[in-house]
Amino acid sequence: MARKQKKSASKTTAPAVPPVSISLPVLPARFLWIAMAVLAVIVVGIYFQTWQHDFVNLDDRQYITDNPNVRTGFSLTNLRWAFVTVEHYYWQPLTWISHMLDCQLFGLNAGPHHLVSTGIHALNGALLAWTLFLLTGSVGRSIFAAALFALHPLRVESVAWAAERKDLLSGLFWILTVAAYAYYAKSPSWKRYLPVVLAALCAAMSKPTVVTLPFVLLLLDFWPLARLNRLSQLWPRIYEKIPLFLISAGLSVITYIGQSAAGATVDLGRLPASYRLKNAIVSYGDYLAKIFWPAKLSVFYPLHKIDTLTLVMTVVLLLAVTAFALKWSSTQGYAVTGWFWFLGAMVPMVGLAQSGLQAMADRFSYIPSIGISIFASWLAVDLTARFVREWKIPKWKIAGAAAALICIVLAFLSFRQTALWKDSYTIFEHSIAVTDDNDFLHMTLAEMYHLNGQLPQASKHVEQAIRIEPNNTTALWLAVQINLASAKLDVALGYARRVVRLLPREQKLPRRTLALLLWQNGKAAEALTELDALLREDPNDAESQALRLMMNPTAH
Repeated sequence: MARKQKKSASKTTAPAVPPVSISLPVLPARFLWIAMAVLAVIVVGIYFQTWQHDFVNLDDRQYITDNPNVRTGFSLTNLRWAFVTVEHYYWQPLTWISHMLDCQLFGLNAGPHHLVSTGIHALNGALLAWTLFLLTGSVGRSIFAAALFALHPLRVESVAWAAERKDLLSGLFWILTVAAYAYYAKSPSWKRYLPVVLAALCAAMSKPTVVTLPFVLLLLDFWPLARLNRLSQLWPRIYEKIPLFLISAGLSVITYIGQSAAGATVDLGRLPASYRLKNAIVSYGDYLAKIFWPAKLSVFYPLHKIDTLTLVMTVVLLLAVTAFALKWSSTQGYAVTGWFWFLGAMVPMVGLAQSGLQAMADRFSYIPSIGISIFASWLAVDLTARFVREWKIPKWKIAGAAAALICIVLAFLSFRQTALWKDSYTIFEHSIAVTDDNDFLHMTLAEMYHLNGQLPQASKHVEQAIRIEPNNTTALWLAVQINLASAKLDVALGYARRVVRLLPREQKLPRRTLALLLWQNGKAAEALTELDALLREDPNDAESQALRLMMNPTAH
């Protein structure tokens, strides 16, 4: 009887179920170095074509080709300028010095400038893989996360656009800060902490949007460093980062002063706080959409009307992913760190404090997207491990093939997107084709075609800009110039009337131009009336006097 009971008990005892966190085959550490090298080579292969690309007529002129402090290379005067200026919205001395070095070595030949950016991005991809390995000890996940980051088409704008060197440099020093912090966290000491502060300071001197770096380090304290497992550990973790918070605070003040002085901060009258908040929420959704489906990438995304359905759907999506990340936080901490890295690092660029008139920008995703790459890589491995357990079939080879296919697709899309950056005309025309009502780029192209004497193309684009923004006086005035150059005096007159009606009466040049066009169109009486009005307001207006004398020489 005892034997039967024992036998029965043995039959009912179920085998132990492997935990959900079962891991895939462990890759040797030496594989990391090989993968880092391969990733860097692939990045160079994608962007080597920029060797034959031009500078772009957006910021490249202000940053490099027309900037006397940069294009002349190194000098004490230029170096001093780099550290004291807040021109072009930012305090970014290391970025300026980087451009100076390029000009010192290569002059204004755009190709080498682009290849330096390519090299920095390749280095960033390899360093990210190494840094994630330092943090987690996982080779495969670290490589895949770094590949998702480095090969993604959203990186193209930061690499192929010379003026966006600041993205690459701030990304480089951000990653180095995280690597130094991983080293410090293993055995905290002031000697190990000093490289953290220095790297963070270099990141701050490259681009001020790195102000969220201390907060991301707190996320890393939670996972994977496990230095923030209890609420009582929060203050010590914050306290040790006070130097980093001070850097961020000082950088925020300098940036606000610089942007206000440059007129880059859009006032609340033009963009109310309610619209900024809506745009910020929807932009988060748009960034996620482009991360997972990188299509219709543009150099400029215009602000647009936000419908309620889109806003609600985006809020639901963000809340759902946040709830998912928090639910998994006890066992899969990467979800919290990756997701809140993305949300937090994007805050300075998402438009709450609007700088410029873009709704979003691909380049803004450079550092924030690392968080999504971490989240996606670790989640993919966990799901694959679950399949290994449940199907009892070694699926890691299929998972590896799937990861390789994803990387190949991303690399192909990035290569194709990079080709569009060969010159201003190509990337602007493409951007107009993939966006709606992009009056800014229509205006930019109209100006470029006008300067190059390509008047039909200039006219086409300026008319589109006016269609989108009928009261845009800059576009209307450009239309006057284009139609004058095309000898379409009657069309130019119509635009000139609209300009004068919209601009303050103190603007004399448009009124003189209107008078001249009236005279050239056979409306001499109206022309003289306009000039007489100008002279009554300012009897010493020599140009109006000369114009009136030309139209009516017998008056004197």
